[in-house]
Amino acid sequence: MKISSVKIISLLFFVLSAFYLYTAYQIQVFSFDENAPFNAKTFPIYLGYTGMLLSALRMILPEKTVEEVNHKVLDYKKVILLVVTMIFYGFTILRVGFFLSTSIFLLFAYYFLGERRWKWMLLFSFPFVALFMLLLHGVLDIYLRDPLLKYLGIIG
Repeated sequence: MKISSVKIISLLFFVLSAFYLYTAYQIQVFSFDENAPFNAKTFPIYLGYTGMLLSALRMILPEKTVEEVNHKVLDYKKVILLVVTMIFYGFTILRVGFFLSTSIFLLFAYYFLGERRWKWMLLFSFPFVALFMLLLHGVLDIYLRDPLLKYLGIIG
């Protein structure tokens, strides 16, 4: 009996989602946010459950066609560069702040994935993150610690 690579990847994604869900429950929230309908734990918890559900469905349901993957044409260099970039992002987000670290992460990710038009790369990194922060701070009233924006006086 041969187990397809899709089932193995689904199992790995299930384990990763379960670990993510476990760590999502460890997130500390402010005492006044514990009973709020949406707090810092809400989205990560839903994301963990959704990942587990989708990967379990992918493992259980039969495959319509078996996909053969030619490993010779896969670009592992891009994957390694993205993983290194994500690790660097994880180390810098608390020190540099969400806005700058996320924007730079997106710039590098676009570049590593093959985009070379700097106008589009800049347009979809800095303004996109600024809009996302406006949504978090202004609409959802979720505070993200950002030393750079605090130094510039943009957030308090």
